[in-house]
Amino acid sequence: MSTEILLGSPGMLVRDAAQRMSERRCSTILVVDASDRAIGIWTETDAVRPELFDAGMSPLCLADVMSSPVVCVTPTTTIQDAVVMFHDKSIRHALVADDGVPLGMLSMSDIIRHQDSDDFLGLRRLDTVPMPSPCILDGTLDVREAVTQMRAQGRDAVVVRLSAATYGILTQRDVVRLMAQGLPAGPLASVCSRSLKAVSGSTRLADARNLLLAHQIRHLGVLDDEGELVGVVGFSDILHSIEQAFLLELHQMLFERDRALSESQHSLMLAETVFASTMEGIMITNGDGVIESVNPAFGRITGYVANEVVGKMPTVMASGKQTADFYARFWQSLLVDGRWQGEIINRHKDGSLYTVHLCVTAVADEGTGRRHYVGVFSDITQSKQTEARLKFLASHDALTGLANRQLFTECLQVALERAAANDQRLALLYIDLDRFKLFNDTLGLKAGDELLTRVAETLQALVPEGSLIGRLASDEFVVLVSEIESVQQLASLSQTLLSALSGDTVVAGNEVFVSVSMGISLYPDDSHSAQSLLANADAAMVRAKECGKNTFQFYAGDMNAHALERMSMEAALRRGLAQNELELWYQPKVDLASGEVCGAEALIRWRHPQRGLVPPDEFIPIAEDSSLIVAIGEWVLHTACKQWRHWRDANLPAGRIAVNVSGRQFKFGGIVETVRQTLQTHGLPSECLELEVTESVAMDEGEGVTEVLRELQQLGVYLSIDDFGTGYSSLSYLKRLPVHGLKIDRSFIMDLHEDSDDVAITRAIISIAHSLGLNLVAEGVERPEQRDFLVAQGCQEGQGYYYSRPMPAEAFEKLLRQPRRQLI
Repeated sequence: MSTEILLGSPGMLVRDAAQRMSERRCSTILVVDASDRAIGIWTETDAVRPELFDAGMSPLCLADVMSSPVVCVTPTTTIQDAVVMFHDKSIRHALVADDGVPLGMLSMSDIIRHQDSDDFLGLRRLDTVPMPSPCILDGTLDVREAVTQMRAQGRDAVVVRLSAATYGILTQRDVVRLMAQGLPAGPLASVCSRSLKAVSGSTRLADARNLLLAHQIRHLGVLDDEGELVGVVGFSDILHSIEQAFLLELHQMLFERDRALSESQHSLMLAETVFASTMEGIMITNGDGVIESVNPAFGRITGYVANEVVGKMPTVMASGKQTADFYARFWQSLLVDGRWQGEIINRHKDGSLYTVHLCVTAVADEGTGRRHYVGVFSDITQSKQTEARLKFLASHDALTGLANRQLFTECLQVALERAAANDQRLALLYIDLDRFKLFNDTLGLKAGDELLTRVAETLQALVPEGSLIGRLASDEFVVLVSEIESVQQLASLSQTLLSALSGDTVVAGNEVFVSVSMGISLYPDDSHSAQSLLANADAAMVRAKECGKNTFQFYAGDMNAHALERMSMEAALRRGLAQNELELWYQPKVDLASGEVCGAEALIRWRHPQRGLVPPDEFIPIAEDSSLIVAIGEWVLHTACKQWRHWRDANLPAGRIAVNVSGRQFKFGGIVETVRQTLQTHGLPSECLELEVTESVAMDEGEGVTEVLRELQQLGVYLSIDDFGTGYSSLSYLKRLPVHGLKIDRSFIMDLHEDSDDVAITRAIISIAHSLGLNLVAEGVERPEQRDFLVAQGCQEGQGYYYSRPMPAEAFEKLLRQPRRQLI
């Protein structure tokens, strides 16, 4: 269509309308009323009316001469339908309008121009075009006579004879032009278009059309072989000549369209039936992913009916289980390959999750280029659950849910490879229920299953995090423990499991006594292979049964003896703490310059009923491993403060009492609150208490030790770093620690009199302390030369055998009661 529309009102004079058409070189003017509603049309053909050139006639307006009503088509009208309408109504113009709003004018010429007519025009000649003999008028006639002849003969142009061999032409457009000029007087020769261009009848229509376009004319004269004018052909004649061929082709196209439409309607009915009845859910979206249509199966699977999702994005079903990377790959596949399929987890309307197998296909409209996406999916939740269950049962015990022998062995092999790479120790605990066959035969299989389930639950509750538990046979369980730090740790775990699994219980309504035997093997101590480790643990378990059951055995005999000894020591230490077997001894601290006692360090001793005094280096590590050190530390603090309060009340100037604090007390023992309550309980001034912290604990910034030290400092407690120089301290961090003093480790003091390296180190430590404003205590002073060196370097205090060994409270009290309180 042509989007340029020339408008005129019903009252516009015909002359004015002709003038506008002539100026705009437009063949049509649309007549509209005051509301811009199209009510008529006036064309160049309508202008060919003799009465319009009657000088004595009153001027006419468009309402008098227009064609009405206006034939309209919509923008969506097909070209084929437009051609049929033009042919049936014998018109050549139609208005294109949408809801009454004019959009453009469509002519038959517009259609032909855009229907690839070159094939027709290139094959036919001018002399094949039906044309009447030319209407030749003498140039002396007036315009009204020429218009009368054009109207009577239905011509769109007449030939004007100018001379014997010269012709001009008067066309419908010339008539409109003359009307616009006010009907100029004079003969045709003076107003027609001069020099009619003529061509041979053998000229191809395509060449004739091109000639018309090149010279911007609308008619050509047609000459016969002798050069005589035998006809006049216009652009419309050329169009008419191919119109019939075009219509024949169009009719064939319409026939094919109707047949294809019938077939597509049948296919559509089949597709709609499949769409509605298929068990798979179907969802159709536009190119932006907005849902346009769903089938009934969609609702059965998702819980959403059509009106709840149409117009929305499929994210209404999103479960949150798919990552952003997943959706990026999803759209990449759709955009590049036009297809994606796979499994996806969605959320049902009721909130439950389900798994579907989804296939999405991109469908492109070749005409518009628009895309749609068709998703077809089926619910595979049940099959996925069944698959997962079968997979689980293939690698797990059906009764307890623990790993079976195959899975446990595979995981053990992987753990061994990882342990080898990281230089770690592993342990296998092989656990067997004692007398289980008798238990099973007596109470029945159901009771046996109940007991086995209870054992599995107990193991899962007590084994360290990261351990793997398996059930290898009827009543045989195995535990893989990673990152073993010590045999003692493993022995403690084994004893804990034995205590939890053994004892009187009720199973299936019957009171029974249950016990287990346990065998332990270690990697890399006992073997490097999975099978050998299992075999060794099994052998150790058999040995435990031979030893009377309800016990555990290590695979290596010396490990058994060592572990049992440590366990026995731990049990005895617990008993000793409860039965007041622990004692506090005191080693004096002296002023190195004067030799006068200025305080003491409280040192723990254990008086075992059979072994006598047990050295601290034998039981303190056990206390640390078993967490007894927290309870022991509280006892030491309580006892020392109570004793110091007693001596202060007796007017015995004892100075400060120093108590060692372990790292476990800092991390787990609530040391600040313990110190506060202890001082309050015994009414002891905080300046009388000194807490000694090892260098490694003080430097452990990751455990918040610094903050704990600050809280202790705020209590007024004197803080010192014990064993200074043996760790890997950072001096920049040391200067920020809220401590008052340093204790030089005895390893640097003992050889001062003969080792120049120790001299240099000790001198450096003293210099550091002085620079940081810290007090100094030297441990292990045993010779006068050592004392003299320390005094010369500015070390204030010391302790060691040169002055006094640790002594019981009674002996230290005697020392305090001496008048001078000097040891040297």
